[in-house]
Amino acid sequence: MTNIQRLALFIEEILFVNFPNQNIYIFLDEIDVLVNLPFKNEFLAFIRSCYNRRADDENVDYCRLTFCFFGVATPEDLIRDGEHTPFNIGYPIELTELTFEDGKVLTKGLVEVVKEPDVVLQKVFDWSGGQPFLTQKICQIIVDYADDDQPDVDKLVEEHILTYWQEKDNPTHLKYMHDYLINHSQFALQLLRLYQKILFQGEVKANNSPVEMALRLSGIVIKKQDKLVIFNKIYRTIFNQDWVEEKLPGLATNLDKPKPKNLGMSLIVAGCVGAGVVSLRSLGWLQPLELNEYDRLMRWRPSEPPDPNILIVEATAQDINKYGLGKNFTDETFVKVINKLERYQPAIIGLDFWLDTPFPSVSGYRKLLEVLSNNQKIVAVCSTSGYSKNQPGTVPPKGVPEERLGFTTVIVDNAQVDVIRRHLMFMAKEAKDLCQTAYSLSARVAVNYLETKGINTLEIQKEYPTIGNFKIGDVVFQGIGEREGFYQKVDLGGFQVLLNYRNANKVANYISISDVLSDNFDDALVRDKIILIGNTDPNAGDNFYTPYSYSQPVSEKEMPGIVLHAHQVSQIISAVLDGRPLIRFWSGWVEWLWIFGWCGVGGVLGWYCRRVFVLLLFMGGNVVVLYWVGLMFLGQGFVMPLVPSILVLVVGGVSVFLVGGQLNGDRRWRRNNSN
Repeated sequence: MTNIQRLALFIEEILFVNFPNQNIYIFLDEIDVLVNLPFKNEFLAFIRSCYNRRADDENVDYCRLTFCFFGVATPEDLIRDGEHTPFNIGYPIELTELTFEDGKVLTKGLVEVVKEPDVVLQKVFDWSGGQPFLTQKICQIIVDYADDDQPDVDKLVEEHILTYWQEKDNPTHLKYMHDYLINHSQFALQLLRLYQKILFQGEVKANNSPVEMALRLSGIVIKKQDKLVIFNKIYRTIFNQDWVEEKLPGLATNLDKPKPKNLGMSLIVAGCVGAGVVSLRSLGWLQPLELNEYDRLMRWRPSEPPDPNILIVEATAQDINKYGLGKNFTDETFVKVINKLERYQPAIIGLDFWLDTPFPSVSGYRKLLEVLSNNQKIVAVCSTSGYSKNQPGTVPPKGVPEERLGFTTVIVDNAQVDVIRRHLMFMAKEAKDLCQTAYSLSARVAVNYLETKGINTLEIQKEYPTIGNFKIGDVVFQGIGEREGFYQKVDLGGFQVLLNYRNANKVANYISISDVLSDNFDDALVRDKIILIGNTDPNAGDNFYTPYSYSQPVSEKEMPGIVLHAHQVSQIISAVLDGRPLIRFWSGWVEWLWIFGWCGVGGVLGWYCRRVFVLLLFMGGNVVVLYWVGLMFLGQGFVMPLVPSILVLVVGGVSVFLVGGQLNGDRRWRRNNSN
């Protein structure tokens, strides 16, 4: 049996039976509290049913039953749900202020205390405006605290009501009014703005709007003729302009935009947005955006110092003009450079030049091949087909074994600008390839160098790792898997990792070919170091765009190939020797949890915020947080799904915000947020 059914039995079997001839009145106080209770509609529907039973002759007892509501509410406030019949059977009785003539009855209590009761009562009315409670309270204060028979009413009101009014408001009256104004469930901000207007102008023409009726029900204003005015001097003094200006900013974030029916619905809407974003990502539609934002975070990272284990010997345009023929060095020049460097005992020498034909003479080429084949520190290069059907690659220098050979193929992300973000370390050998090596130049140089440091590389020396991860020393290299991270539609041939650039400008120390041939360098730069020899001439055609290109000067937007190889070598050896982080994606389930977690954040923001500006402000702050967190994770070697997180946050939050208005069908919300 429900509580409503119990109440019906109580009325019929107890009240009607025990009071068969008397009129029965049921008084309900604090009706404004009832308005916000969850069972309000059922309770009021029961009262309506009691009223309707009066029409039935068999229920004559119900004609003796009357419900009386006391509190701040109108009959229209009682049932607003469109699924229930409006509560229009009530008769409102509006309490008005006391007139001076009505209040004269109070002079009976003042006669023995003051000399001129009527004069004192008039001063009381000057403060209370005839408000019944305040009129009686001031009279009682005079009786209790007057020093003589001609009391200073202004001083007594100041001391016992106005000063520290929150502490002296007993019984509660002013505090109730204060809470009603700033905590109104529907019109808090509108109430305060209307009150501010009345306070400033002195009066405002009444229009019987819902906001006006709510303000009148607070008791702070009354309607005189067709004007709204502040009820009395006490209210005007306590709730003055300073008080309004203090409260308004706090209410500005809580406008009367209705929330969705519940938080669960908000999260469902946000979850649908999240599923849509994840689907778009799986189709590769977000990849361009994600690549751009990844580049942005790479540029924002703090620059790392040059790698002290690497020296770049660069062939500049001036070097080629001085020691070369046309656009290339002669074979004899290469021999001289290698022999000069060998004097200072480098650990490894990597040559980023294709040396597959004699230039300019056969005799010079033979000398070069002899140096390349006999010097166990040298790693030469050749070009593979790169899985191309029409390009067989280039022939490696004769006599150089596979364990000292590396390919120069690189992987670019095709877009408006082809950018290198990945490091192709290994690639399966193709039978048709003239260049028979599975190692990139960077991997071969790094592995051979680490062997000189006593690092075990036998595991990867045996066979190119076609699947999964592999270890060099104690470091596990995780290859980019299919449809991993923001790479949903790319060529993942070979073993690839994300390239962890050291900085935009200087990956290692530099000396030029001219410096080597003229002995103009510090031998400490060479001893036990990795030497990479290559072309840095911008016109050589061996230049690439990187994540840093966007912020670089025009002349430095493209990175020379030899510098790119230096970054790749540094990535491997610094990870093994120094524990420098490798960049990798989160596992799939972690990304999903993260993305849908931000779905929830967006849903809660859309559910909580009641103003477009406030929603955008909160979202902007969270987007800044996401960028900061993404940068922190990248510094630790992890790529956070930044773009999907931002999309689900913003789109999910806005969707919940908009759907909130639709769910409640509130035109006022749409009007307020369109201004």
